[in-house]
Amino acid sequence: MIAEIDEIVKTVVGEQDPGMAVAVIKNGQLAHGKGYGLANLEWNIAAQPDTVFGLASLTKQFTATAILLLEQQGLLRLNDPLTHFLPNYPTHGRTITVAHLLTHTSGIVPYNEVDNFFDLYMRKRFSHEEVLALFQDLPLEFEPGTRYKYNNSGYYLLGMIIEILSSKRYEQFLQEQIFTPVGMKDTYYMWNEALIPRRAGGYVKTEQGYRIVPYLDMTIPFAGGALGSTLTDLVRWDAALEQGQVLSKQMLKRMYTPAQLADGTTTEYGFGWGVGDYRGHRVVYHQGEINGFITFLARFLDDAVTVVLLSNANGRDIDPLFRRIVREVLTIAPLNQEGFPLDPDARKRMTGTYTLGKLFKCVVEQTEHQMILHPFNVELLPIEEMVCCFAHDHEIEVRFSDPQDHAFGTLTLHFPFSPLTLMRQKDDPA
Repeated sequence: MIAEIDEIVKTVVGEQDPGMAVAVIKNGQLAHGKGYGLANLEWNIAAQPDTVFGLASLTKQFTATAILLLEQQGLLRLNDPLTHFLPNYPTHGRTITVAHLLTHTSGIVPYNEVDNFFDLYMRKRFSHEEVLALFQDLPLEFEPGTRYKYNNSGYYLLGMIIEILSSKRYEQFLQEQIFTPVGMKDTYYMWNEALIPRRAGGYVKTEQGYRIVPYLDMTIPFAGGALGSTLTDLVRWDAALEQGQVLSKQMLKRMYTPAQLADGTTTEYGFGWGVGDYRGHRVVYHQGEINGFITFLARFLDDAVTVVLLSNANGRDIDPLFRRIVREVLTIAPLNQEGFPLDPDARKRMTGTYTLGKLFKCVVEQTEHQMILHPFNVELLPIEEMVCCFAHDHEIEVRFSDPQDHAFGTLTLHFPFSPLTLMRQKDDPA
């Protein structure tokens, strides 16, 4: 297995490229843990298991754990309203609970979807009050509890709740309650100015080659994405979860339970973890991406297998590499789906423009002989009446839902470890 993983990684990461660290844990034992490529291109320093990478949204599982610890300590309940902790927060006459924030079902506008957010604010050092001012007065996008939409604003607010209840800084609470008890000696809040031993540089792949990633002030991602850690520490974290060292098995079961919406349907997200099934294997997972870093962590609950991948460059296609590693570890063959005959009217219902707020846009185009998904510029292969897959990668599904007159209202890009739900653009003709 080790040699096979080495070969898989080397298809993407050369010896002089930005690096990657990969761990495979089986039955509580480290079966593979290794660095590839470079932690620092300028100094030609190799990535190692003790290199500190930005975790990006893997941070959310630690924030969710901290919230459950506060519940365990009797300081909050998950059905407590947000205004119990932030009395002046405008909820527009609705009740937004802690559970809504944890499960991305609050309806609050994500701060990173504010107009020109990255151009205007990426380099600015924010106070909590300044971040809240970006989104708190905007109308809710939907009734709390009725829809799922991935939301960094919710986790920002959870970080504030942790600070309010503990009277400590977010990172101090996590250090005392999680990192120190677990023995995670190299896990940090990734302050830009902090001297962090063995911190990897963050890079981006461009047409001119790799470049240092643009600056992002770390007051912005906060409790949704500002932590950094090492492969070694995440192996300790996995053991702590498995052994019930931080949270009881009952608490973990709650974390891994998908949220139920008001109409009785369930999402694919629990408390800080995605929840799903990969090729018949029950899994909880998270993917993260932030300036200079892409990360994956997946725990296959019935297989006693965990796979971790940390990388220090944007602009590389890491998702298929991670899935190849998982398939190697779980001995899963590549997927080959059968096509499904769709009539022209059914195809027409799928075509149109779908958006993830102001962050991302997809267009389904029907040509003379094919359906094409932009901006990926890939052919879609229908496999069910409301489901297509990428013609060149059958594991990536495009699921249509919310049928309306002559059109679908929702498109889910179902990457196995990072699904994205997009809504039909309002001015798109149905």
